[in-house]
Amino acid sequence: MDHIEQRDPELHAALEKTWYSPTGFPAWFSEVNNRPLGVRFMVTSFTFFLIGGMLTLLMRIQLFMPDNTFLSPQTFNQLFTMHGSTMMYLFAVPFLEGLALYMLPQMLGSRDVAYPRLTALGYWCYLFGGLIFYTSFLVGEVPDAGWFAYTPLSGRDYSGLGLDFWALGLALVEIAGIVAGVEIVVTVLKFRCPGMSLGRMPPFVWSMLVVGVMSLFAFTTLLIATLLLELDRATGTQFFNPHRGGSSLLWQHLFWFFGHPEVYIIFLPATGIVSAIVTTFSRRLLGYVFIVMGMIVMGFVSFGLWVHHMYTTGLPELAMHFFAAASLMVAIASAVQIFAWIATLWGRQPPLNAPILFTIGFVVIFVLGGMTGVMVAVVPFDWQVHDTYFIVAHLHYVLIGGVVFPIMAGLYYWLPKITGRMLNPKLGHLSFWLTFIGFNLTFFIMHVMGLFGMPRRVYTYAPELGLEIHNQLATVGTFMLSAGFLVFVWDFFRSLRHGELAGRDPWGGDTLEWTTESPPPTYGFYGAPIVGSRHPLWYGGSVPGGEALAELAVAEVRGGPIPFRATLATDTVTGKPLSIQYLPGPSYVPLYVATGFVLGLVAILMKLYLVAVAGAVVAVGGLIYWLYPRQEVLEMLRSSEVGRRAGLPIITTGTRSTAWWGAVCLLIILSTCLGAMLYAYFYIRLYSDQWPQGSIPAPELAVPSVAFALLVLTSGSFWWANRSFRLGKPLAIQAGLTMTLVLGAIFLVTKSFLISQIGFSHQENAYASLFYLFSCYVWLQVLVGLVLLAVVQIRVWQEHQDREGFMKLHLQVTGLYWYFTVVAGAIVYATLYLSPYVL
Repeated sequence: MDHIEQRDPELHAALEKTWYSPTGFPAWFSEVNNRPLGVRFMVTSFTFFLIGGMLTLLMRIQLFMPDNTFLSPQTFNQLFTMHGSTMMYLFAVPFLEGLALYMLPQMLGSRDVAYPRLTALGYWCYLFGGLIFYTSFLVGEVPDAGWFAYTPLSGRDYSGLGLDFWALGLALVEIAGIVAGVEIVVTVLKFRCPGMSLGRMPPFVWSMLVVGVMSLFAFTTLLIATLLLELDRATGTQFFNPHRGGSSLLWQHLFWFFGHPEVYIIFLPATGIVSAIVTTFSRRLLGYVFIVMGMIVMGFVSFGLWVHHMYTTGLPELAMHFFAAASLMVAIASAVQIFAWIATLWGRQPPLNAPILFTIGFVVIFVLGGMTGVMVAVVPFDWQVHDTYFIVAHLHYVLIGGVVFPIMAGLYYWLPKITGRMLNPKLGHLSFWLTFIGFNLTFFIMHVMGLFGMPRRVYTYAPELGLEIHNQLATVGTFMLSAGFLVFVWDFFRSLRHGELAGRDPWGGDTLEWTTESPPPTYGFYGAPIVGSRHPLWYGGSVPGGEALAELAVAEVRGGPIPFRATLATDTVTGKPLSIQYLPGPSYVPLYVATGFVLGLVAILMKLYLVAVAGAVVAVGGLIYWLYPRQEVLEMLRSSEVGRRAGLPIITTGTRSTAWWGAVCLLIILSTCLGAMLYAYFYIRLYSDQWPQGSIPAPELAVPSVAFALLVLTSGSFWWANRSFRLGKPLAIQAGLTMTLVLGAIFLVTKSFLISQIGFSHQENAYASLFYLFSCYVWLQVLVGLVLLAVVQIRVWQEHQDREGFMKLHLQVTGLYWYFTVVAGAIVYATLYLSPYVL
């Protein structure tokens, strides 16, 4: 393919106007384009990284000498908690999300991500969540229960208001992580350029696709766990109170079901970065299939490793054997990728520039971290070193070696594309050696400290332990490590003004981001590329099937469309063009919605419940305004000639539509929510001698059975309405939708009555808390479904003849949600009302 895009100056200017990036106040807050938002994610998260690093320095100063009084025990615990939370929640994942938001469309040959406004919402939720974290310093209520917040220490009896700041801030960050997962999955599946089949995607794209899917499950589980913890703290539920039938270990199960996959959520993008760099500087990539399969295996197996962190909690021996085997299995997948990179570099003599140096540093450090990981996967050894500094060393070898070093390599590799300026090679070498030596000086010695028995999370140690020199070396290494990062920061700011111009492709890369100028224009690609190989800038290749359609589609969107933002959408497997996807422009609505979330959460924190209701109204009102179709936009798209000339639709339905894929992602999220709550229910049931607990009688079946039967019947009435729509029968459509609404409303009223008649408090015991939780869950799920059905009924009355356009899509998306609601209702009925009689 041609490396240089030939552009018409007038069309280029028109595209720039269509894709303008708002500047100034307050327009800056309406940005929705992926590149500015990706930069904001990276800058914000790197700022949090520097703050977290400063907290590290304070802790290492405290540990420089035995019996030091530089920090009090309470302050040390607070700094330890904020350091871990900052690095795990505010830096690693958000930074990689920002890098993906910027680079994925460039690598895929797309102009933007699938849901630009959703990206903006994710950023504001992330920023506000991080600010809530650190607001705790201003009010003197800093969380101190550790970044993992184990119960009962994180309960309201032992932790103050600071833990509420932690939980509510984390909830917003989790929402941002879930949003990013949806964005990444749909963008990769639908916005690849013509010819880019799944087998031709760069490894970095594959890594982000796996991470996107993992995020939907992992972050949602943590969101539910955080919700249960905050309910225990704020309303007196008993989910984690063993004295009232709950379980402290339940938190560990839910948390580590997120926590261990998160290690791979932040490691897998690093493997994609390393693969890109190794490919570019060795001019080949051996073992592409093995690298990709390793990513998929790691993503899948990581969800079976959470008990890896719980060997000392008294689990059954058989369970520990299973999870030990799974831990060793994931090491094999990691080793396959390491060997593939070594084989790729073997005999190629790549230049020892900063990206390659940090890549080599990553391989060395991660291999060492992997070796200690295999050691702690063995149960008897883990019993000896659990909660010692050996674990601290292993954790940092995996996370800093496996994540921060690849991030640094990626920054030196891609910053010339982002800023248009090269970084200084000498400063890059200095940054690497300070970082590499400082890191190993800091953390290698911690393995020895752990084997000598120094426990983690202690604010001081006795002089007779003989650990003074070890801690002093670690502290010196920490300052050296920090100096390495500061050299990079200086190099970055210096390069913005004095760096050499990068040009389009300073490294001779093989992927599509190197075809545009540096930095890329606001619209990304003037025309969509057509690729025929895994290395489109190095090798050509034909596009199997549909080449004429691809060329026609590309020709029609080259330099356009002008009236609205759009990009090509393609088949999820083959990369064949399927449609021209409309994309929204700047909007303040994501900021309004995020502000409503923050207002509601902070008001709950301060027990200002009327203000919390106001925040909810702002958020819900913003979402309704956001999601309600704009008639003028629909008319503009229907009248556009671009789609007809290209032979591709602009308004699509079913699997061709990004809205359909978004709905599928929503169902995955809701299924995970339900699954996490079911896990909590049956876990507590498993360890309860009596069910229901205490003196609570088994629930009555008569009225609930009728109510849930009516809910199940709504699936039939909605199916009838949908079938009537396809057949063009307006009266039957209205009859079916009306019947669905009436039956759903009867269920909602009946369920409200049942909740009001519950004869026990949600604070009585864990069973009572679970009963209220599931009852409120299904009530809220049905309420949202009824709102969606009412909107459909209003619109279908006006546009029932639009049987192949947007109205059809609206019905499809609502149908997915409503059918899931019915299934979820049936599961809740079986759990709450039937299981007490049979389990």
